[in-house]
Amino acid sequence: MSGRARRRRALGRALLALAVTAAVLVLALGAALWWLRGHGRAQREGAARIDALGAPVEVRWDRWAVPHVAAESDRDLAAALGYLHANDRMTQMELSRRSAAGRLAEIVGSASVERDVLARRMRYRRVAEAMVEAASAQSRGWLEAYAAGVNAWLGERAEDLPPTLVLFGVEPEPWTPVDSLSVAMLIARDLSFWQGRPEELRFDWLRRLGAERAADLLGEPTLHVPEAVLELAAKLSPELPPALPGGESDPAPGSNNWALGASRSELGAPLVASDPHLGLRLPGVWYQVHLRSPGYAAAGMTLPGLPGVVIGRGESVAWAFTNLMLDDHDLFFEETGDEGRRVRRGDGWAPVSVERETVRVRGGDPVEVEVATTDLGPLLPADPERGLPARSLAWTAYHPGDPVAAFLALARAETVDDALAGIGGYVCPAQNLVAADRHGGLVYAALGRLPARRRGDGRLPAPARDPSYGWDGLVPADENPRILRPAGDLLVTANNDTRPPGYPVPLTGDFDLEARAARIRQLLETRPRWDREGLGRVQIDVVSSYALAVVRGAAGDHPGDAGRAWAALAAWDGAMERRGPAALFALFERRLVEAVFADEIDLDRVSGMSRRSWLERILAGRMSPAWFDDVSTPEVEDRHQLVGRALAEAWKAGVARWGPDVGRWAYGDLHRLRLRHPLGLLPLAGRLVDRGPFPLPGSATTVTAFGGPWRGDELPLAYGPSMRWVTAAGEGDGTLAVLPGGQAGHPFDPHYDDQLELYLEGGLREVAWSEEAIREATISVLRLEPR
Repeated sequence: MSGRARRRRALGRALLALAVTAAVLVLALGAALWWLRGHGRAQREGAARIDALGAPVEVRWDRWAVPHVAAESDRDLAAALGYLHANDRMTQMELSRRSAAGRLAEIVGSASVERDVLARRMRYRRVAEAMVEAASAQSRGWLEAYAAGVNAWLGERAEDLPPTLVLFGVEPEPWTPVDSLSVAMLIARDLSFWQGRPEELRFDWLRRLGAERAADLLGEPTLHVPEAVLELAAKLSPELPPALPGGESDPAPGSNNWALGASRSELGAPLVASDPHLGLRLPGVWYQVHLRSPGYAAAGMTLPGLPGVVIGRGESVAWAFTNLMLDDHDLFFEETGDEGRRVRRGDGWAPVSVERETVRVRGGDPVEVEVATTDLGPLLPADPERGLPARSLAWTAYHPGDPVAAFLALARAETVDDALAGIGGYVCPAQNLVAADRHGGLVYAALGRLPARRRGDGRLPAPARDPSYGWDGLVPADENPRILRPAGDLLVTANNDTRPPGYPVPLTGDFDLEARAARIRQLLETRPRWDREGLGRVQIDVVSSYALAVVRGAAGDHPGDAGRAWAALAAWDGAMERRGPAALFALFERRLVEAVFADEIDLDRVSGMSRRSWLERILAGRMSPAWFDDVSTPEVEDRHQLVGRALAEAWKAGVARWGPDVGRWAYGDLHRLRLRHPLGLLPLAGRLVDRGPFPLPGSATTVTAFGGPWRGDELPLAYGPSMRWVTAAGEGDGTLAVLPGGQAGHPFDPHYDDQLELYLEGGLREVAWSEEAIREATISVLRLEPR
């Protein structure tokens, strides 16, 4: 046998062995996943025992796995809710509390170290500890009973945990009230713009572009620039610094809510609609319940890990939230001394508290973290590469409040005046509350607390050594913006600036465009009266008034391909449908933003909301036309050149992909939703536990607000309606709701994704409230009993 033949035979044997090994691994993984199908499944019938109960609790489940819970006391109700959350969402709860505590790396390894280090430095769990101490006796009672319910489930199911926890090797520790308020801190983090590092980004603009152009980007001609910060910016190189660590390109995506008074309702009772736009994944953000005891009755959406209904309805009042978009934090540049153990304050010094913590890493060496704190807040280490000194962060979240009390008060309120009286202890994240009562009352109020800044507007970092800056605590809650019983019997918020005319207190925010709010108002004015089903159809509207404004602003004498693109867009109705000119608009919008701004700004670090604001303002003549010039070329470009170029490029790209018939262009090929589960990180598991991709209509500027940043040639959706909810204040049955998936967190539970098809179609399902409707809807009963 020749040497070549021997080598071929050896190679063949090696390939065969490799194939056999791969097949064995695949089979082993498949067998493991099959075995895990039954692990940790929710129990929805029979009986279970909870030590903390004073009396039996009955849980009746409908066909969508929504529990209707009847208890004889508030404490038993809270314990039952803790049990039910663990029953369906223990993995989600475990990952949440680990994320807040900076302990994810213990189970997922080095990929989470940076995230854990930031969580330690930001003190999420320590703030949760302070919140427990600040909570009222009533709130602590709910938190403690809720934790007892979670722990009853953990004790009962210690050998039967959900598959994700089994595969990650997690043995959950007992749940505590601090764990619950750690979940609240994660919500505060996700809805604050701090995670996008806005002050640091604006400082980059200041150093590279100067104060006048930075103010132009922010749309604030009177932008306050601290002199010391301006001097530091002038000393630094104008070259673009490295990317922001951990910065998100599209934080705080937004939401819609509105309330119609009785005069606008076919039912004769006020209507409330809500569809918070949050990150989309499996399982989803919300868990729907109906809770009833002698002292509490509410139905709606809860957050796994927290007791009480967050968005929903009580016996009399219905309520909903959107993000206020408040600038709830300030960054302070520090002058340090004594190796970082003190910071300059006026002519003196203040001490820095320094502790060392250890991040344990699965499969790796532990990482030591220095957690430093000043009198202003967490002290972030200097970043010389990006020209940043040490910085202290002031954030409203570091002023502990009592979120549980506010949600309990909303559910128990008889009137909107009662609702206002009960929310004063809530601090963060600041929200736009709309509420209605069965007597016809409507109210809008900013829920949360505003920073009481001594000087400046918080848009840029401030010098910590200057005592004229800083905060004098928080603005009293009763000075927040509010509108009680509006004359038009209508309230709408969509992350826009909702301050009533003449509101006297300074309020800085990163408000979204008026496009969604204006479209909602436009639709609601088309009929004199509405029912719940009609409002559900408003929630899925896909016409973008922003897109139409951009198209109008691009008008001109455009030849060739640019003219063909302009003609198609000029005839378009602005509907972001799965097929048609929506694809052309998406391509054009992207290219125009890049053509105007990318020569001077790293757009990867700019939120989609800011990009849209810039484009709308510059086309309307509210920004300097100097932005149209491409500074990388010797020529001086103008508006007409850049608009024409973007139109032509968008046309060519679309024709190359879909052909010349714009009516057949598939926006849905670009705009797709994939719902992912934590198990999808494992090899081959994604196909079993993830769902999608699904082509969807809408955009970040339509009422049905699906959005996300471009990734290559696609627009994968990062966020959208995390639920849809329409109800009537004080009315019984007939509330409508849907989730983007289902109630269950277990990927092999039949209720893991049973609402997904209805959600994708824009549909809603009825929610029972009356005893008769609950009996009719019940398909199984679980009885929770004292041990």
